[in-house]
Amino acid sequence: MQNPKDFAALIWRAVFFPSRLGLWPSRLRYYNLNKFLISKVPVPRVTKTILPRIQKSLRTHGVSGTIWRCAIGPYTLLRHYLKNRKSFVTYRVQDEFDRQHGIETSKRVALSDLDVASSNWIYSDGYWPTPPEVFREALAAVNARLEDLVFIDFGSGKGRVLLMASEFPFRKVVGVEFSRELHDIAEDNIKRYKSATQKCRDISSVCADFTQFPIPPGPLFVFLYNPSSLEITSALARNLAGSLRENARQCWVLYVTPAYNVFESGSPMALRKIKSTEKYAIYTNTLPSNPC
Repeated sequence: MQNPKDFAALIWRAVFFPSRLGLWPSRLRYYNLNKFLISKVPVPRVTKTILPRIQKSLRTHGVSGTIWRCAIGPYTLLRHYLKNRKSFVTYRVQDEFDRQHGIETSKRVALSDLDVASSNWIYSDGYWPTPPEVFREALAAVNARLEDLVFIDFGSGKGRVLLMASEFPFRKVVGVEFSRELHDIAEDNIKRYKSATQKCRDISSVCADFTQFPIPPGPLFVFLYNPSSLEITSALARNLAGSLRENARQCWVLYVTPAYNVFESGSPMALRKIKSTEKYAIYTNTLPSNPC
């Protein structure tokens, strides 16, 4: 069996439907736990994630490790679901930011509820809205002429941060989102956004995998709300560092919920951390006149 997809499917059937493979006696027929999870407990479309995760596990943990992880998979799925259920339920209604501006950006979305063409979906997270107070607090610590900077949100979701950024005088605001569904919502929100204090009206959303997005040549302000795993965040950091080496220019990075230390490379035009809190970290290659 040469095809990893076929082998992953065999492991899936062996764990969840063993009687069909003759592994268990028919009188001990295994209950279809996947069906139970979907019909009894509202876990978001878990079947879409199973085979890619098994293929990933085969590459990183081998056959025996994958079989063990499949065996405890139902327990793991249910534990993660119960752990996160409260968070998703809490944000099923619009918050004040959405009500004020006539948009919808506050409802959270599980990753497995999204159809994503990019193979990098397995390294990413679902949609979580950025708290406006965190964004404003972080921007207040940036000592830069925003009119010179292009704001880019990598993993822009429904466009919430794009709209918050438009309240500042950035030269341009761009979002990069690999989910077509979230991208379409963002475009609709951009059209519907109402604000008498909006300072930047050049706002756009691009549907793309941000590891393949060509970084613009001008001065930059990069934003990310921990949208993915270490592998993908590192790829973004390498792309950004390469762009700065090829075209030296001012760059700022605002990293909300910073999980990985990947932006300080030590190379020419390297970014360095100038402020760090539990909520965010700020990096730049330009020394502020009043360092934070």
